[in-house]
Amino acid sequence: MSEHSVRHARWTRLTTDELYGIVVLRNRVFALEQRVTAEDFDGRDREPETEHWWFGTDTDAVGYLRLIRPAADEVHPADASPPEWVIGRVATHPEHRGQGVAGRLVAAVLDRHGHDPFVLHAQEYVAALYERYGFVRFGEPYDEAGIRHVGMHRPGH
Repeated sequence: MSEHSVRHARWTRLTTDELYGIVVLRNRVFALEQRVTAEDFDGRDREPETEHWWFGTDTDAVGYLRLIRPAADEVHPADASPPEWVIGRVATHPEHRGQGVAGRLVAAVLDRHGHDPFVLHAQEYVAALYERYGFVRFGEPYDEAGIRHVGMHRPGH
């Protein structure tokens, strides 16, 4: 994995090769592996403040997450500040799981934006990953796209 590095860009700064690598990874994980039938490309990728974070090479993404601004009705704990960012679309290529790829992406995002409050909607079986970075579960687990999820919040620091 030494040839891989954490990269990030907004929509207008992504190269076509970078975008292709991201799309291939998201399709492999969400559509082919997890059989999610909901539309992956919801228009949020192209918003001016959305940040795309990936781990890989110039042409090959092996880990990815998307950082978006929250919708006006974004759920968060009642006693916490509203989030500034929402982490989503977290995906790791099956051949690279268990190697800390997603953790490196989360750590890189927090290095850049850790002073802001965050929210995310984790697949329940990986919630412990986010807890290692200060995220706390809130609310009841729920089903999204046939997969159990849990809301998680991290206050700004």
